[in-house]
Amino acid sequence: MNKRIIILAVFIVLTLIFVGNTNAQQDFNNNDEIIFAWGSDINLKFTEYVSNLTQKEKPIICFLPTASADGEDNIKYWESICNVLKIDTVVLKVWVSASKENESFEKIILNSDAIVVGGGNTLNMLAIWKAQGIDTILAKALKMGKVLAGGSAGSICWFQNGISDSRPVNLSIVEGLGFLPFSNCPHYSQESRKNLYHEMLAEGKMESGYATDELAGILFKNGKAVEFLSQSDTHNNYYVSTQDGRISSNKMDSKILLRPNALPEDSYEIQIVQKKISDLLPTNNYSTPLNAYASQIETSRLNKKNITELEKEKALSIGVEKIFVYDNKIAGVVNDAYLNSFGYGVWYFYNCNGTWISIGEDIGGETLFKSEITFREKAKIMLKRAEKKNVCK
Repeated sequence: MNKRIIILAVFIVLTLIFVGNTNAQQDFNNNDEIIFAWGSDINLKFTEYVSNLTQKEKPIICFLPTASADGEDNIKYWESICNVLKIDTVVLKVWVSASKENESFEKIILNSDAIVVGGGNTLNMLAIWKAQGIDTILAKALKMGKVLAGGSAGSICWFQNGISDSRPVNLSIVEGLGFLPFSNCPHYSQESRKNLYHEMLAEGKMESGYATDELAGILFKNGKAVEFLSQSDTHNNYYVSTQDGRISSNKMDSKILLRPNALPEDSYEIQIVQKKISDLLPTNNYSTPLNAYASQIETSRLNKKNITELEKEKALSIGVEKIFVYDNKIAGVVNDAYLNSFGYGVWYFYNCNGTWISIGEDIGGETLFKSEITFREKAKIMLKRAEKKNVCK
């Protein structure tokens, strides 16, 4: 009887594992056509997401800087991102001369796991691609299950058409490759692009489509939008269409794009403060992150020699908005000390047996939500750094 129960239990576990693996494979299999369209030029989080889409431990990503005329600055920027993420990359340059040592465009693209297209002049890029046959190779890559991605010009190119600044005087419609049966407007937060997009849709010169703000993007699977992503609460994705002669711009619910080491939701404590330094002094107490921050400001700003009344007033008016605490070991104090220049600040403190020690500060972001994202992505890094340095010595 016991043996039967054990065998049955093992069978159930193996079945669940098999079903789980099958479901994962069904999400993305070799026959799926995957395109990731980003609202602005590429960055680290975008690249990391594209890398993960390949579902390979060490993917090879091909970068096409055609829209920037194979600009060296863009290539160096791309390579610096890949170095940080430890991603293998190959750069496909179109400004080349024939040589026996050269690999063909087709070999470079089809030997890659993902193809990323950078920003720049969409119109010129597409003209070169068609002249060189790269458009046909990209279509073949898509059918083979290669991940296609890009931002700005590298977004428009996958759609039927899009709003672009490729011509010398005015924004205009530029025709894309048509891999996705929609229109597209990256940089949607720019009023000039948004207004022209709406105008062209209203006049019937473009079909319904998708618009993306600078730090937002859309994942398409087999021609359908399946996931909307954003790096913050101020950058969004939209489905834009005409209804009864009026423009309808529907904001889509977007998932926040986080680094893999980010803290999960509900794994950290949030303390609402909303007090000025003037409300927290006098103190010489490091028993809480709030007191530690106030003491730090008092020591570094208020107690410095020859302080002016204006400097004193600015220091006392610094506001503490929120405090994030993870595992009672690391805290991030969100303050408005740099709000007029860089955004909210996040000052980190490490708990040394009840005494909170300063371990550095960072720029959180333009909004409190962005500052929370910064803390979630940096908390474990700062924690490891503090433990490595043995700051409690």
